[in-house]
Amino acid sequence: MDLRNRTAVIIGALLLLSPPVSSQEPNPAESPLREGMVLNMRFLPESAADRDLQAKGQSTVTFLRGERGRHEDESVQLTLRPDSRPPTATTSEGDEDDGTDYLIIDAGDPIKKDWFKPGTIWGFHQILLLDSVDRSDFESFIHRYWAPTRSDALPDSKVIFLKELNGPQAGEFSYIWLIDSEETRDYYFPESTVPSEMYTEFEKAWGWIYEPNYLGRYLAAPEDELFTDYVVR
Repeated sequence: MDLRNRTAVIIGALLLLSPPVSSQEPNPAESPLREGMVLNMRFLPESAADRDLQAKGQSTVTFLRGERGRHEDESVQLTLRPDSRPPTATTSEGDEDDGTDYLIIDAGDPIKKDWFKPGTIWGFHQILLLDSVDRSDFESFIHRYWAPTRSDALPDSKVIFLKELNGPQAGEFSYIWLIDSEETRDYYFPESTVPSEMYTEFEKAWGWIYEPNYLGRYLAAPEDELFTDYVVR
């Protein structure tokens, strides 16, 4: 994708914020990445990073590599499965760590892209909430305001919201910001905390969500403070 040649088109679409649709995208009904699915993320030691995995049943398995943020240069095995049954992907030597399960609670519009293609960015963002926040109330806020406003607002990207199912953060929330390539991510964010002018223009459409009466009343820290950008290998 030649982003420079598309700048004029994107500027003309700022008010509509309508992501481009490729004629080669699969039918949304066929996408394995959807609400109700469970993502299992398991960190891998360097010695295991390139092991062959065996996926059983309806599970989808892929590898991610930390490219920016907290877990830069770390490898992750990502398993996507249709419910909360035990993980169905194992290495030939077995699993000592079953990883962390995340339920996809909101994915916005039906997913049309293949977000498992090599080079795709999976930006994992942990949401830190105030202790006083009712988690059920916050989940309702995601469904009513945050997901409809943000999930499909930026071209060539997608935001999906998660609830952690196990581990010390069970019941807490996070989101994954999917971006179609490192090139697109760098176009929006040349540096980790430095947005481009184009991204800043887009953000004006949803900036109200951060106001004290909305997202601001729930957060203990900025929603993008704890993140890692992973690249699909």
